[in-house]
Amino acid sequence: MDARLHPLYRPVQMNGMDPRTYYIEHNPSPVLTPYVACYWESGTREYRDNGEDGTAAIGFKVNDLMLKSTASARVLPDGCTDMLIDYDPVQDRYAYSYCGNYMEPFAFPLSLTAPPVGAYTFGVRFFPGGAPFLHGQSLDVFTDRRIPLEDCWPIRWDELRLKMEDTANFAERVQVMEHYLLQTTLRHSRTHHHADQDLLRNVLYRIFKEKGRLSVQDLALSEAVSERQLHRKVTEQVGISPKRFSEIVRFHQVLQGIHRGEFTDGAALAQAYGFYDQAHLIRQFRKFYGDTPLMAVQEHQLMLSEKYNHAAEHSVILES
Repeated sequence: MDARLHPLYRPVQMNGMDPRTYYIEHNPSPVLTPYVACYWESGTREYRDNGEDGTAAIGFKVNDLMLKSTASARVLPDGCTDMLIDYDPVQDRYAYSYCGNYMEPFAFPLSLTAPPVGAYTFGVRFFPGGAPFLHGQSLDVFTDRRIPLEDCWPIRWDELRLKMEDTANFAERVQVMEHYLLQTTLRHSRTHHHADQDLLRNVLYRIFKEKGRLSVQDLALSEAVSERQLHRKVTEQVGISPKRFSEIVRFHQVLQGIHRGEFTDGAALAQAYGFYDQAHLIRQFRKFYGDTPLMAVQEHQLMLSEKYNHAAEHSVILES
């Protein structure tokens, strides 16, 4: 993989729409940048809401904007896979898993019941095609699956688990995971390089550069391979077909446009991103977002953090 691909594709994840939660991200070290998109954490914290009478109370006030959305967060298909560590403070229990590509979005419902303070999910988001370099397996076997981490990532599993459970904050968890992945990278870098990586790098570059608008036939012709071979190679290394991945890339381009405030006219937006018409845009958008572009506009206003979508920012940590 090639770190120079990252600026061409920065997928959006809709997190932090509930003020009782936080969402933070941090970039990987340069050595890991070809494979890791970012480290991230989503969790709950004590929320203080000032009432209209000026008194401070611990609680949650649902305003008109929040009522327009039924989701506190959305997980959107983006071609990335994730290593996840979930902590439940009520049972003082950790759960470790690896999550492949999901073909459809899903939303976490907005709850009026306060979530337990201190719960969190720490994740490693792998750039499309990056994870196989570290775990050595075809990504298509993980598509639409979330499986225990020890079943697919057994290398130094106990050491990682003990160190992660001894951390006190996001920064420490990043440090522990960085060390673990760097050691894994050093082991694989001595033997892992072949033509498939070069093909994937070229295909991803063309998909990102053309914003997901190239047909599979054009992609295959540009790399002098058959469509069948292209489909097999991309599915193995990304987890989804080149056609579906191109659709996802174009969807995220639209979502980026919405975040930049370009959603002033649906027909113009459809034309700008190569859709047949506004109806075609809405169908494709709903497939990967679970709702309409208008809902995305409203939910964007609730976002607490979108660091990964601003290249100039190195990292952000939200204060409690």
